Amino acid sequence: IIFFVTCSAYLCADDKKLTNAEASYIFYYKNIQAGSMNMTIATLDDKINIVTKYDGNFIASLANKGHREETSSIQQKNGNLIPIKYTYIDEKESYEIIFNNNEAKVLSDYFPTMQLKSRNIIYDPISILVLLMKKYPNIENAYSVVSKKKLKIYDFKFIDNISYKINDKNFNCYSVQYKSGNKVNYYYFSKDQKNLLISIKIEKNGKEKIRIDLSNIHHLE
Repeated sequence: IIFFVTCSAYLCADDKKLTNAEASYIFYYKNIQAGSMNMTIATLDDKINIVTKYDGNFIASLANKGHREETSSIQQKNGNLIPIKYTYIDEKESYEIIFNNNEAKVLSDYFPTMQLKSRNIIYDPISILVLLMKKYPNIENAYSVVSKKKLKIYDFKFIDNISYKINDKNFNCYSVQYKSGNKVNYYYFSKDQKNLLISIKIEKNGKEKIRIDLSNIHHLE
């Protein structure tokens, strides 16, 4: 049974793994508030669906987050999370990715079909978030991820039991980070909110470029 509540961003907690959630976030570009992000996660039987939507102003558009929507469908099978399909829509283009374990096909009206192949299961940018929320600490150090239509290897570094502050609230978190060129990406997950993602930070050349902080949890189970 799925039940819906509106609660403080800091009061919902449970020892069980996250199955369904809706949360709002504030998006900052170079420490200037530039818009919002909303994330929903829904689980039905062995299927998981995650959606992220960005609604930003002109400042957010500088970071390609003026308007963006991503959806990923995931299957739970034998204890694993297997991506099925990912869709991406922004103000300039749209495409979808069809997954078959270690292979992926990128389809769009904007460019020719692309075929990608890896030694391992291929994830997309938001199905990997579900994995990080649901599987921690049983996570590998590296994963194959399609990001911006390119197949990349994310080499993760994990830090457990850290305190992360949003406004006047401290969260008991674990963090996951990886490098991509001259950028370092950080994800923070609250252990007291079923490992829910509470913040994303991207630093470029040692300076914060993007930050996305939790503002409210609408539903969590």
